Amino acid sequence: MLCAAGSLRVAAAADNACATPAGPVAIGAAQWNGWGQDLDNSRYQSEPAMRAIDVTKLAVKWAYGIGGNATFGQPAVVDGRIFVTSSAGRVYSLDARTGCNYWSFDAAAAIRTGVSIGELSRPPKAIRSKWVKAKLAHLDVLKGPSAAFFGDDGGNVYALDAQKGTLLWRVQVDTHPLARITATPTAYQNRLYVAVSSGEEAKAASPDYPCCTFRGSVVALDMATGHVLWKTYTITDAAQPTGTNAAGLQGFGPAGAAISTAPTVDTKRNAVYVGTGNSFGGARARMADAVVALDLIDGSVRWIEQPQPQGNAETAGFSGALILRTLPNGTPIVLAAQDSGIVSGLDPDRAGEIRWQTKSDDAGVAGGELNAAADHRSLYVASAPGDLAALDIKTGARRWHMPVPSPACAWTDHSCSHAPGSAMAVMPGVAFSGSMDGHLRAYSSIDGKIVWDFDTARDFQTVNRVSAHGGSLGEGGVAIVDGIVYVPGNVLLAFSVNGK
Repeated sequence: MLCAAGSLRVAAAADNACATPAGPVAIGAAQWNGWGQDLDNSRYQSEPAMRAIDVTKLAVKWAYGIGGNATFGQPAVVDGRIFVTSSAGRVYSLDARTGCNYWSFDAAAAIRTGVSIGELSRPPKAIRSKWVKAKLAHLDVLKGPSAAFFGDDGGNVYALDAQKGTLLWRVQVDTHPLARITATPTAYQNRLYVAVSSGEEAKAASPDYPCCTFRGSVVALDMATGHVLWKTYTITDAAQPTGTNAAGLQGFGPAGAAISTAPTVDTKRNAVYVGTGNSFGGARARMADAVVALDLIDGSVRWIEQPQPQGNAETAGFSGALILRTLPNGTPIVLAAQDSGIVSGLDPDRAGEIRWQTKSDDAGVAGGELNAAADHRSLYVASAPGDLAALDIKTGARRWHMPVPSPACAWTDHSCSHAPGSAMAVMPGVAFSGSMDGHLRAYSSIDGKIVWDFDTARDFQTVNRVSAHGGSLGEGGVAIVDGIVYVPGNVLLAFSVNGK
């Protein structure tokens, strides 16, 4: 369902509006675009504009508050601007150096995704008639404005003018009442790849709910119009009536295999990779708890690999994006960390054949979830208790393992969780990990020693004069661009060397 561009509007100007209007947004090298910084979803910043030794001197440069109980999601940083969403359903465009506000936009529902910036293409203005557009296959197109793409909890996907914040289009990619978009869309070559998730599994716990009918999917949209180019379901057949539950309600199936992982694009193989969730009741579906490779052009299934045996299906799904890396000999490898703690290295040239697999008790990890990141040598995985492990991407062997410190949370002495909450991020020499205890820690990528630790659970003076207090780091992850580390949470924080 496509929504007219005029039905949603840019929010009122913030108190800290930027003194000068924003210019056009250009995609360049110094950026953190989308969920994983690159199409590989590595969460690795190769050019952070600071050295590993500088990390020990990081201090707050500015803070931005949103008020209430809302939290910020994964920030995208492109062309000197931050694009960040909030659980309150508002999207912000801020100046990356000062935190002043260029624009804000209110979506129709809560937002969990990050933002991807993509450049739109358009035919020359002089030849935009319907008849001529049909004849443009052999002509080059001009670049249009850059757009900011994200999804919401209503199953809607949005495209905003990245410069102005005005709505270009909105489309509902799944009409199931519990469908939602929780993974950041991935933009590539005029197409937007969107993973569709659901809240039905939680709803199914109620005996009054007739479980279950949702099917996970990946949808490819035309970036300029929002037109659906293809949609591939992870449950191939629509749900049919099954038995009745204890309350006498009609049940349905098969269902499930929701996708909460940002799509990973393999440009050399023209493939997109996603990790799926579990089936909702009944036997495990073929594409549940699986790494799935789809064709970029038509969405056809290339291959499916379920790394974990059927017996552990209840904990074998994927909550974090798959990571594509290339080994020194040129061999590609897909790195997949499951919620169960099983970490696998798969060969995309051999239909997902498992090259290595590391169990949680061997690797010192017990639940990778969304916390993995990788440079060109190691995969960094945060465990459920909060420990950190670095695994060799070629063999899966553990390079090091570092237990998390256990300080009392600033807000309580009881029930203080040290589990990882936000996704990891890596730069040369340093891996960042945010914890539910409110601490952001920087670990040496060489030996795992903590080189910097900042407790975010405190009051902050914000640039927009909104009262803000930090706390558990449980949304998105840090972004590193131009010598600044951006940290989402109850308050958006920007750290730089000595705060300058």
